[in-house]
Amino acid sequence: MSDPSSDMTENQYRELCVACDRLLLASDSTTERAAISWLHVIREHPVFLRGYTDLVRSEASVKGAVREWRRKLRYTAGWLRQLGRASLAEGLPWYGAKNLAGPIDVLFVSHLLNASQAGANDFYFGRLPDGLAERRRSVVISLINHSGEPGTTLAARWNHSAVPRIILSSSLGFKGEIALFRRLKNESFRLRRLAARGALDLFQRVAAPASQEAMSGGARSALRLGAQINALVSALKPKAVVVTYEGHAWERVAFAAARQARPAIRCIGYQHAALFRLQHAIRRNLGYPYDPDYVLTAGALGKRQLENAAGLRGVQRGFMKTPAVPTAPGAVKVVSCARRRCLVLPEGILSECHLLFEFALHCAKLCPEIEFVWRLHPLVTFKSLISANHNLRIRPPNIRLSFGAIESDLPGCSWALYRGTTAIVQAVGAGLQPIYLRIPGEMTIDPLYELGGWKASVETAEDFRKAVITTAENPKDNQRASEQESVRAYCQNMFEPFDVDVLSNLIDGCEPKHVPKN
Repeated sequence: MSDPSSDMTENQYRELCVACDRLLLASDSTTERAAISWLHVIREHPVFLRGYTDLVRSEASVKGAVREWRRKLRYTAGWLRQLGRASLAEGLPWYGAKNLAGPIDVLFVSHLLNASQAGANDFYFGRLPDGLAERRRSVVISLINHSGEPGTTLAARWNHSAVPRIILSSSLGFKGEIALFRRLKNESFRLRRLAARGALDLFQRVAAPASQEAMSGGARSALRLGAQINALVSALKPKAVVVTYEGHAWERVAFAAARQARPAIRCIGYQHAALFRLQHAIRRNLGYPYDPDYVLTAGALGKRQLENAAGLRGVQRGFMKTPAVPTAPGAVKVVSCARRRCLVLPEGILSECHLLFEFALHCAKLCPEIEFVWRLHPLVTFKSLISANHNLRIRPPNIRLSFGAIESDLPGCSWALYRGTTAIVQAVGAGLQPIYLRIPGEMTIDPLYELGGWKASVETAEDFRKAVITTAENPKDNQRASEQESVRAYCQNMFEPFDVDVLSNLIDGCEPKHVPKN
């Protein structure tokens, strides 16, 4: 279960963030450099840090050199596959609603995670776009397609929707993709020249891998999205563009592309996920044209956390609230020893699913009296997970796979085993006790990192057994009930129901702060 990225210390992580930001903020920085996902250090999660492991190691290693060559081969193969797709593609920038005309009020940029979401309310914004439409606001939703299914067929499922949807294409056509490649190749060359000046400090050592990452599929995707947003804003002339916001490269490029097409547009980032202790990219500015004018937070907690971020000077932070999180009404629900069931909640990352489910497997064998309910993020399927991990194929009878909505799992469970998923917020709101799996030596990835008390933290299956026994044997402990209420109130402040009027008023009331002066 060990991950080499967990060897990175907190000081090394902070130095890495500074070095990458220096490269992004350098006087010779370009949009192509801003498109390099690797330079935007999102947070301290071990999966996010894997690509930086060799950088923080002082000694050269054969394994590091092998990884470097594999990365080059992978990026080359990815480019060739993209060329193959481009040669077969129509070159359309998006699929879906026809004859869209501007000007409109709001352009949303959201995500289609799997085919089952096509035709439904937006996964991230819920009914917010419909609420704006009901207030006679003109709205269009553009979707980044992560489903692997053709955008043409998926877009048709919204043909009769009150809010038009378009699905962004994965190719700009042969000529368009060649143009993106050349732009990134030039930036790769500039970074390679910078790296050749020496390797005296981390800043210059960052330039060499950044020159490789410029040729990655992620960098091309960011530039491709920028071209699509530029075309959409040019055609629709929206007053505002609202983007899911974590500080990723594509978000920054999207803001720059929108402003290039329409300098007076209001660029709004929506902080839709929990903020982690050392989360970086969302907490710092890159300057015009890459910063949002306004960051709308998921709840009062996110607003407080971002207001304390010194790196966000000049960017306004607002409180929009989010889709309602089901919570147990009235009095605090006290865990009963009669309901011995644990909900297992991994992130939508394959390695995290393997890690958490393998741990839960050990717990299930040690605690046969407890039923473990395994459920997945929409990005992952049990079929793909189990086919890749033989250890998960044979499961004891007290493990059940869940294929329904999380709302149907919550009422029957007493505990929730998790690591970095924000689904834990919904579980706690429903009265489940959070149990965080901690890896020794790893920087915490717990979205509830500010909390103690009722929340348990475990490293072994035996730790888990002791944690659930303590709860089950003291179901009416007044102190625990008080701690539970405190944790529940904290989670309610993290994600709260959308207030449509907040965004509606902001469309007209918030003047863009970054319009360049003539």
